[in-house]
Amino acid sequence: MWAFGSSGRLPKVEAILDKDEFSLEELLDEDEVIQECKALNSRLVNFFRDRAQVEQLVRYIVEEAPEDADNKRAFKFPFIACEIFTCEIDVILKTLVEEDELMNLLFSFLEPKHSHSTMLAGYFSKVVVCLMLRKTIQLMSYVEVSYCFKLNTLFRRIRCY
Repeated sequence: MWAFGSSGRLPKVEAILDKDEFSLEELLDEDEVIQECKALNSRLVNFFRDRAQVEQLVRYIVEEAPEDADNKRAFKFPFIACEIFTCEIDVILKTLVEEDELMNLLFSFLEPKHSHSTMLAGYFSKVVVCLMLRKTIQLMSYVEVSYCFKLNTLFRRIRCY
């Protein structure tokens, strides 16, 4: 196990991962979660690469929080979700681009019937740009097959934000 300093204290992320049951939100609430992702903490990456976790991370980016949501749900979790994707961890991005249902969820952001905050628009744009840079072939194949007619909308929205 990892220990810092003479106290022998485990990082909070590791303590959560050691529990028998924990939630995605517990991890997203920890200040060191992005640092641990960037350090490629294998246990954390393996948790985040799970389809269910990727789906919830995407939901935080593309779905507005309910009006009665607390600040964590409205602001912190969408930010952390975006940062996890933009850490450019291949296995997490692979889970996203290899599953049409997850890509459909991501690109549901472009549906005109939904109104979005500029904050979520920025997070959506960052994730799409990350996919353009790191998963170009898979992203363009998806867009070509599934959303060819929405390509202009995508670029127009990215340019506006």
